[in-house]
Amino acid sequence: MRYWQRAMIFCARHGGLTAAVHGSSFMTRFSRQFVAAEDCRGAVERMVQLRAEGRRGSLFYLGEYVESAQEVEATVQALLAGIPLLASSGLDVHVSVDPTQIGSMLSWELCRENAQRLAEAIRDSVQDAAPSASFGWPDASRDRQEVSRSMLMLDMEDSSVTQPTLDLYHALHDASLPVAVTVQSYLHRTTDDLAALVAKGAAVRLVKGAFAEPASRAHVRRADVDDAYRLHMTMLFSSAARETGVYPVLGTHDERMMRFGASLAQVGGWASDGWEVEMLLGVRPAVQQRLVRQGTALRLYCPFGQSWWPYSVRRIGENPRNALFVLRSIAGV
Repeated sequence: MRYWQRAMIFCARHGGLTAAVHGSSFMTRFSRQFVAAEDCRGAVERMVQLRAEGRRGSLFYLGEYVESAQEVEATVQALLAGIPLLASSGLDVHVSVDPTQIGSMLSWELCRENAQRLAEAIRDSVQDAAPSASFGWPDASRDRQEVSRSMLMLDMEDSSVTQPTLDLYHALHDASLPVAVTVQSYLHRTTDDLAALVAKGAAVRLVKGAFAEPASRAHVRRADVDDAYRLHMTMLFSSAARETGVYPVLGTHDERMMRFGASLAQVGGWASDGWEVEMLLGVRPAVQQRLVRQGTALRLYCPFGQSWWPYSVRRIGENPRNALFVLRSIAGV
């Protein structure tokens, strides 16, 4: 599996291959499986349609590992343009971002400044749309019914940036900004990281982890990764997590993990709107429909932009079965 992941990461970061694929009219059908639209307005329109179907969305601008200051600013501007569109459309102002998109490869100070700009814009847009809205971060005494799901979700990249990404989350949270963070259950350090986040009452997106990390840093056997995910779900749905105001987000396409999380929520007395499942746009639509029918809060990761090849091929890298799904969709079968 790690060799497959490495191969897909190589394809995602290969400039010549990316340029060739983006120039193929046939391969644009490939992008439609995972990408909401080429521009921000189209993506928000797609998210409005999804909301009518009972699915929330998280807006994400395509691009990662950005080393140009101009591209960093272009990313920030694209998201700043999307935030008021989300608010005026009556949607959650929920935006996902990779730290490497907004300046961390240039400096973490620049990244922090840009993340703060985005989080403040989210806060202000919701307050303008509904002055009585409350984010609830970090106030643990809030009524769960009143919690706004509008937030800046910090995506988690490879383990070299885990600590600075967590530091970024804590800085924004301590400034009372609407921020959430992603943690990867396969990393050995995650149990300690998650304990600190639970104590703070964080909104946490829990994913298994899709980078080819060495065994010294992460579980590499599938069974061990699954066990770690179950352990960390148990922490997110603990009584301590409820008391501090944790908002669990299960970022997974694994139905076994969804069922386990749902059982933990039921036993622990969590409200149906007190947690959610997050999936990628275009992946396992039948499962998505089933979750909606069951009344599970579902959010879809909704990317927009033109740099769709690196993103899409990384989705295949996460699970080889995604490749078969996409090929069948392109063939129309």
